[in-house]
Amino acid sequence: MKKIQFMSLMALMLLVSNTTMAQIDSKSEISFSVGAGTPNERGIGEALGEGFAKAIASAITGGLYDPNTTKRDDSSSLAFNLQYLYRVSPKIKVGGAVTYQHTSATLLVADNNGTYHDAAKAKNDYFTVMPVAKFMWIEKNHIGLYSKAAAGICIASNSAKACSGFGAAEKYVDEIKSDKGTRFAYQVSAIGFEAGSKNIRGFVELGYGFQGFAQAGVSVKF
Repeated sequence: MKKIQFMSLMALMLLVSNTTMAQIDSKSEISFSVGAGTPNERGIGEALGEGFAKAIASAITGGLYDPNTTKRDDSSSLAFNLQYLYRVSPKIKVGGAVTYQHTSATLLVADNNGTYHDAAKAKNDYFTVMPVAKFMWIEKNHIGLYSKAAAGICIASNSAKACSGFGAAEKYVDEIKSDKGTRFAYQVSAIGFEAGSKNIRGFVELGYGFQGFAQAGVSVKF
């Protein structure tokens, strides 16, 4: 009886071992995702800052426009994320990610009749590079549950121009048309879920940072 129990235990351990190895035999993972709700979206129109405020004030002459009646029309692309990870232990993967996002803004000024006119336009391009660490809470052949953290830098390239009729603003454009800067970038995804085949999976993530509050994408493991 003891021999049978021992053999059964050995068989069970071998089965568990083989199953675990089947789940973690892939070393590399590459993924592409799109995200929404980034800090960059709150900074839309950064190029329309103090410099252009002065420019528009100087361009409003002859009482044709009301400098106190302005508004901004903002737009933003999704964040496009490309990521590579390498397994360093059964539960942990590390690697890097690059992200691109574009935002734009138009500053409008109202004339004395209440009609708005385009006074200035700006666009911002954000390139983010971050090392990434991913912890697998659950990893099976067809599903996975994980958390992720990343930190790095975001390089912002801003450009702007004055619109027709606001030529007096042109002298301020050179100050910011080639403005570039860097900032601290981060991503903390509290929960991520992936599902699909053993090697190709779709996934969704919820978190906060430069890849997006919500992400969706596809990953390939090899």
